[in-house]
Amino acid sequence: MQLLTAFLSGGSIIDLDGTFFFQFAIFWVAFLVLRKLVFHPIIAVIEAREEAIDGARQKARDLEKDSADREKEFATKMRSVRLGAGEERDKLRDEAKHLEDSILDKVRSETEKQMAEAHAKMASEAAKVRSEISAQTPILAKQIAAKLLQREVQ
Repeated sequence: MQLLTAFLSGGSIIDLDGTFFFQFAIFWVAFLVLRKLVFHPIIAVIEAREEAIDGARQKARDLEKDSADREKEFATKMRSVRLGAGEERDKLRDEAKHLEDSILDKVRSETEKQMAEAHAKMASEAAKVRSEISAQTPILAKQIAAKLLQREVQ
């Protein structure tokens, strides 16, 4: 009610007397004490947290970059190893082919030599058997004729 009368009377709602300056001084003392004891430590904790987050983000970016670089290096080394392995495989395949060809040539020449020897032996045996048969042919003919005629033939 007093507020309504003061408002209607056209007077000031706030009286500026000595208590205003006393309250103003208490406000600033409280502000400075709270600033020193509460606001600065909280702000320091918030800033430290932001710096830690920014540091972690930067470290993560650095690790990602390092990982990408190592992956590229690994891919490059793998390509060179694969190329080297392919060349080595081709070289070993060529060496195996040459070895196979030399072994086949050796076996082929030995086989041909053995076949030639066998043919020569067969030819000499055949000639020997023919000469023996030729030598025994008259005797056999006499024996066959004697048996057929049932008498001795000269």
